[in-house]
Amino acid sequence: MSRYSTYGSKDDPIQDDMDAGFIGFNNYSRPDQLTSGMLASSSNGRIGKNGEWQVRKGINVIKAPFASGDDVLRLPTNAETLVDPTVVGLLPTTIRSASLDNISSKVSIIIDDPSVDPDLAPGHVFIAGDEIYVENLVSTTTDPNGLHTITDVTGNGTTIKYALTGANETYGTALTLPFNLNDAGVQPALTVLTESPVIGFNMVFDQGAVSAVYSSTTFSDPNQDNNQFIVLASNISAVATDLNDTSVSIAMGYPLNENVPPASSMLQAFNKLFIFRDGQTALENDNFFSPIAITAASTPTASNVVTVSSNLPQNLAIGDAVTISGLTGFVAGEDPNGTWVVNTVPDSTSFTYDLPAAFQAAAAYTVSALSLISPGFKLVASGQFSQPSQLSPTDVVVVSGQAVATFANAAAMNGTRVGDAIEIEAVGINSIFIVGEDYIISERTESPATLSFYCQKPDTQGGSGENTTVFQQHVSQGLGFSHMPAPEYAAYHQRRLVMPFKYSVDDAVDTFTYRKILDEVIISDILDSDTYDQIYGQYRFNAGTADFNVALHSFSDDKLLVFNRNSVHLVGGAGANATVQLITNEVGCVARQSIVQVGNNILFLSDNGVYGANFQDLYNLRGNEVPLSSSINPTIQRINRDVWDKSVGVYFDNRYYLAVPLDDSQVNNAILIFNFINKEWESIDTVNSLATGWNIANLIVAGKKSDRAVYAINTLGGLHRLDARVGASDLLSTEIPVQGQEASVAYDIPAAVTTRQFTMGTMNRKRWNNFELHVQSSVDNESDLSISAELENIDAVVELGTLNELNSGTNLAIDEDVSVRGRIGNKRAYGMQVTLNNTVGRPRFRGIKVGAAEAFRSTNTAI
Repeated sequence: MSRYSTYGSKDDPIQDDMDAGFIGFNNYSRPDQLTSGMLASSSNGRIGKNGEWQVRKGINVIKAPFASGDDVLRLPTNAETLVDPTVVGLLPTTIRSASLDNISSKVSIIIDDPSVDPDLAPGHVFIAGDEIYVENLVSTTTDPNGLHTITDVTGNGTTIKYALTGANETYGTALTLPFNLNDAGVQPALTVLTESPVIGFNMVFDQGAVSAVYSSTTFSDPNQDNNQFIVLASNISAVATDLNDTSVSIAMGYPLNENVPPASSMLQAFNKLFIFRDGQTALENDNFFSPIAITAASTPTASNVVTVSSNLPQNLAIGDAVTISGLTGFVAGEDPNGTWVVNTVPDSTSFTYDLPAAFQAAAAYTVSALSLISPGFKLVASGQFSQPSQLSPTDVVVVSGQAVATFANAAAMNGTRVGDAIEIEAVGINSIFIVGEDYIISERTESPATLSFYCQKPDTQGGSGENTTVFQQHVSQGLGFSHMPAPEYAAYHQRRLVMPFKYSVDDAVDTFTYRKILDEVIISDILDSDTYDQIYGQYRFNAGTADFNVALHSFSDDKLLVFNRNSVHLVGGAGANATVQLITNEVGCVARQSIVQVGNNILFLSDNGVYGANFQDLYNLRGNEVPLSSSINPTIQRINRDVWDKSVGVYFDNRYYLAVPLDDSQVNNAILIFNFINKEWESIDTVNSLATGWNIANLIVAGKKSDRAVYAINTLGGLHRLDARVGASDLLSTEIPVQGQEASVAYDIPAAVTTRQFTMGTMNRKRWNNFELHVQSSVDNESDLSISAELENIDAVVELGTLNELNSGTNLAIDEDVSVRGRIGNKRAYGMQVTLNNTVGRPRFRGIKVGAAEAFRSTNTAI
């Protein structure tokens, strides 16, 4: 801008104020109180090490693994409320003939077949399991009309059958009765009237449809080249997506009649996947593997045992859960597909499982390319806990430091597993073992029946009987061991699972009693997720006070942090020697998944905002007096406290991401980001308001190399990666799609930034004259943005144009930088802020300078 070479004593020279870079934003202090480099607001931006503010990268949908079938909802076309076919798009189907098989008591109906008679109205495409409504058939005995479920479909889909309840005529031999009035005196009168009988779709809601993703976690399988998966659990099944190859998805089913409710959580521990269901028996998957093709499957005559074979070794063991899919050719109502527990393993390429006892139909199932063996979930052990019995091997041989104990059969090993601890209970005359020694089972085989463990003992030959040794699994003290007490969540700590102890395990399987104690936790035995000591493995905190457990976090040096709603505690050690220490009762945690450890800091969301508690002086925990979020307290106050327990946080790339429900939202709809390099809050991330189905149920850091990133789980869509798209748009999945439909939609990113309020360091009113912006395009996109100035006292908003207009009428080219200048028009005000709203690309805002002169310096009253 123009300047004079000299100024007189009464001149008001134009002065400059500027920010050459930015470090964060603060919306708690007044804008005119902010120091240089601080922003008043930042939406959907990132601040780099060079101080540039840039529109964040877009969110990218990685996988929407769940889809609803095309027949989830069918409109009614029954006799009472026939729908206009032009509205529904379907025509009633004319019945050409109908008959009754008295042996099976099934009605057989032949409908239109346009391939035979082109003049016929097109028939519906029916499948077994469809519900249909039949009208205008008449019988003098059992009525065949009304709502029925199709059991069989044959003949190009033109012949359907359904069971006729109450048809109890007996003829000794199969006799097909046509609906014919002329035979009414001899046979039951099932008659076709002169009006055309019709079949219509009844309104059916598929209860097996996916309604939402209710829990998720990351999973790393050492048997899959250490690939990393993200597992999403819906109400009816779980799907693991390989982050190295997102085209790979592994579907895992749940046991018959089991599902995952909204109040659930997932965890990987002991190389298992757990799904915890508050007050219900937890689910576990203890054998994760890639799907294996089925080559044959059958059920012997009068049996419910299914034998499955494959060409590849399955590496399955008795008790593993498997999900069977793609088998056809079974009798209606006796579906062999689903999730089952392996019953026997005859060899490496075959196994058996049991269908429900009522299933007795023999079948040689039809196998196709879709017939697969996949991992599945099963119920964890529950019910009465039996104290371990003694293990009496027939012989023990030690070779090169490894002891192998041989048993008469697999049953004699009493269900022991690799990782179980055993103790020497009794020894023979010349035994090399000593009573009381402990060992860990390292290998287990069923044929032959052997247990192996490592020991510092000399080699022995065995066979003499003099070294006979009796083992004993560890037994409990006090109240005895318990199975897993149906927790809502658990944490992995020092080779154990620790969880809330809200429910006691009843003697009956899968039944629990609510203890009405909410501030007690219980810890499992080492490397054993099924065994819990009710005396030496449980801890209670703030008993008798208005407090309850919210979260558990494993820290170093065998320390466990216990976050209650109004207090924080520290447990050191485990078992009878554990110590419990109160850290503070002045602050507690409100959201379990908000807890993140960063170096020696523990971050968590409390009533007062985000706290950072640090470990100092030999890891003695001291709570910081001022919340880390004090500078964005107005945003913290916007969090919906009715549902803020759903908030979730992660740490990645020197940033703390905290997803929260702002304003009246019932779901997490924004992400607050703290930059640990700049030590300031960086952005409030949201998506376009048009993406009405968006939420953040969970944030997960996962992946290897370039795939490592923050992934967001949307309950109504699927798996998304944050900061993934170089374009200035979010590709979001905001609903469970119907099969065949597009799973995602692109939305513009609503990015904006507002500077501090410039005042030139005085309280006087100024004439705001000019501004200058330093802006650069991203390396991938052209840029444009709108510019406005907000003036205070006198209040006004001044539109300053767009980057396009200030850049000779063109968008800023890819990777091009520019210094653009503009006039403000000598608007009079005490202070001024500048707001940039992004419209094209992902521009980088590098710096700003504003110019103003004092407007009135007289001490007399202004006129």
